[in-house]
Amino acid sequence: MSKENITIERWKTQFKETAQHLANELIAEAKTKNTYGEATAYIRKISQQAYGDITDPEDRAGMAVNDAVCSLAVRRLHEEERSLPINKED
Repeated sequence: MSKENITIERWKTQFKETAQHLANELIAEAKTKNTYGEATAYIRKISQQAYGDITDPEDRAGMAVNDAVCSLAVRRLHEEERSLPINKED
């Protein structure tokens, strides 16, 4: 593998790990809510707070990161919710 490919893979891994870390932090905070529905609503509210000047590259990057992290967090939260057992009351 060439040095350039190693550098590209390092960046790819670093971006992925950073997104996962931020999503995990957001999920932990969202889970302080009482239900999965409230936790999901909290994450969506955070997602809607991303704003800025779209002509400013830093603002645009922040909005893109916010969108990616919030989407990942919602997906993980829903996967967890769907894996819960059905509560059957006899």
